[in-house]
Amino acid sequence: MENQSAILLCVTKLREEEQLIIEHLNRLGVTVQVNLDSMDLPVGKSVVPPYGLALIRCLSQKNALSRSKLLELAGFETLNSARVISICTNKIHQAIVFEKHGIPQPRFQVAFTPAKLYDALSDFGDLCVIKPATSSWGRGIARMTGKECLEGWIAARESVDPSHQSFPVLVQEYVEKGDYDIRVVIVGRKPIAAFRRVSAENWKTNTHLGAEIEPIEINSEIAAICGDLVGVLGEGIYGADLFFDYQQLRYVVCEVNQNPEFAKSWKVHGVDVAYHIAEYVKEKIGSTNEANLTVNS
Repeated sequence: MENQSAILLCVTKLREEEQLIIEHLNRLGVTVQVNLDSMDLPVGKSVVPPYGLALIRCLSQKNALSRSKLLELAGFETLNSARVISICTNKIHQAIVFEKHGIPQPRFQVAFTPAKLYDALSDFGDLCVIKPATSSWGRGIARMTGKECLEGWIAARESVDPSHQSFPVLVQEYVEKGDYDIRVVIVGRKPIAAFRRVSAENWKTNTHLGAEIEPIEINSEIAAICGDLVGVLGEGIYGADLFFDYQQLRYVVCEVNQNPEFAKSWKVHGVDVAYHIAEYVKEKIGSTNEANLTVNS
């Protein structure tokens, strides 16, 4: 496969984020071929596309994973990699990987049946958070504040999922994090921007649920956690969500997003995330081309 200064950009639709990335890539001399979820992928023995890399920014986690796997099988390098997308799009996988490598995170259990939820609730002091294995934008995440609350949640779930196909689920301790969480944008190996997402009205502090953005400094503790995450996941483009646990007085990782949005946040914190992504993509293409020249010489 010939590698040139061209990339394949896999998207569900061209949002502001992707349009900004394309503009920066074009200025850096990189041609971008947009590939929508509804389009065929350039795979197959009769297809020899001149792309040095495929940038995966599909909104659907399922599509992001399936398309990255197919492209990697066809010989593409994908950003992020299929391995990373697989870990980051499954909250249970992510928690297990982070535990294995000592990444600080809330205590958790994996519940394979509704009955096991009662044990987890008791272990976490009648206060916990239930998360489906795959979800985004806070959907499906529920805080349990006692046995009666859990009974209501189970009854509601059984009405739409009587055979419990949505199990297993992740159960985490509830972290006393104040009225905010922290989003850190990582590009390559470096955290490039950090901000609080603050909400006095919703314990879920997602920006699309109304949380306000407050830029913060990337201190040494945040930088160290980001370095550890990159050490486990490898270089890539991430949105790391952290809590400051006011009981343990330490930062913990809530989860890591493999396709961070930034259209709203960068206008507040002022860091041009799209430019950093474009620069990193350009760097990756260069290193890939150099490696191929070495192999072929």
